[in-house]
Amino acid sequence: MLYNVSHSKGVVYTGASGSIIPVYCALLAAVVLGLLAYVAFKCWRSRKQRQQLAKARTVEVGDPDRDQRHGDSGVFMGAHSLEPCIPGQGPHPDPGCRLYLHIPQQQQQEVERLLMLGEPAKGWQGLAGQLGYQAEAVETMASSQVPAYTLLRDWAVQEGNRATLSVLEDGLAAIGREDVVQVLSSPAEGCSVV
Repeated sequence: MLYNVSHSKGVVYTGASGSIIPVYCALLAAVVLGLLAYVAFKCWRSRKQRQQLAKARTVEVGDPDRDQRHGDSGVFMGAHSLEPCIPGQGPHPDPGCRLYLHIPQQQQQEVERLLMLGEPAKGWQGLAGQLGYQAEAVETMASSQVPAYTLLRDWAVQEGNRATLSVLEDGLAAIGREDVVQVLSSPAEGCSVV
């Protein structure tokens, strides 16, 4: 029902605006439900990715088949990865036994920076494959803000005394990254080995 109200400037119709309010409320409810569904999906996906990364990080302690699984998968592990490395004491430790986590932070950051440059097969993704990571773990690491750091830190923690510079250099050489090998083998400036 429309009413005609006369004013000095023209005719104003009232009564029709009352029927549009339910339409606006329905649209608003649809938008809110859509946003809630989007947030729920993002939370679910984030949780799933965290679980995958945690699964990739778990160290299988006491699993005698662990090295067998890596060997059968065709994944490059390097000649130095079969036995744990026990870093030597003294001012000049065995270079084949130096752990990645023991190099200076500046060197680690430069390695990470270089691995972020260039094509994926010659970057951190290619190295991840050489170090034995599955595609799902690589995808999860890719969602990190610093995937090269995430990869190298996870590898060093997971492998422990087997995360040596020799193994890392072998993996880098396999993907053609001699520039990164050179950064790893260069002596750290202003640092002393204790």
